[in-house]
Amino acid sequence: MSYQTTMTQKGQITIPKKIRSFFNLMPSQKLIIQLEKEKNSIKIKPSQSFLDAAKKIKVRKKTNVLKAREAFEKNYGRI
Repeated sequence: MSYQTTMTQKGQITIPKKIRSFFNLMPSQKLIIQLEKEKNSIKIKPSQSFLDAAKKIKVRKKTNVLKAREAFEKNYGRI
């Protein structure tokens, strides 16, 4: 699936409606843009929100909050 778009003078592009709908992208949502030099291409993908990432963390009862935060930062890092 390919779509063509135009970049504005400010360097902005519009993501076509079908792609926004497919990925359920919302206004102001963060995206990750990766440069793939070997392929001479750019990859754009949705960024996980904190709440999306937090759903994957299994918390045991009586877990120390600081240890949970350290584990989260170690496994998911900062963007």
